[in-house]
Amino acid sequence: MDGGPDDPNPEEGKILSPEELELKDDEHVTQIDEGRYVVSPEVRDGGSDYGGQPSMPESEPEPEPDTPEFTGANVHEWLAEQMADSNASYGFDVTAKFDGEVDQQRLTSNDIVTVFETMMLWYGRQMDGSTDVQDVLGILLSESNVPVKYPPGAIKTLARSAGLSPDDSIADLIDAIEDRDGAEL
Repeated sequence: MDGGPDDPNPEEGKILSPEELELKDDEHVTQIDEGRYVVSPEVRDGGSDYGGQPSMPESEPEPEPDTPEFTGANVHEWLAEQMADSNASYGFDVTAKFDGEVDQQRLTSNDIVTVFETMMLWYGRQMDGSTDVQDVLGILLSESNVPVKYPPGAIKTLARSAGLSPDDSIADLIDAIEDRDGAEL
């Protein structure tokens, strides 16, 4: 018996698998996830789109928007804007090269001492992995051409930490520092 218009079509309503549709080889189909595809409405096999309607003539593609040129000046400007937009009062953003390795550090804070200390410790850690950071920083400061002025309280603390009193001499202070292999201020 031949199926008439009232007889159900066994293929009608059947869900086809991606393999049955041969989607992987179609340039108008992009897989976005397992079993999920995006089908372009561009012309396909026979001059019509997937909806069965005649396709529109292709127009010129829109030009791509201008991409800003990537330069050192642009990067510095962007970093400066990011720092300015921070709610913190103090901060730094440093990129440095140490023995061929590049490292970056950024910090913002409302505590100026924390910002300075963090930057110095980071820098000191980059210098030499076998030398204590406090030693590295001491060497860098003592070898630099930047004179460091310590407040009187720091010198008093140094003398007390070496077990000295006001009656001891500068020679005693030097001996105590040499015995301790340096001084912490």
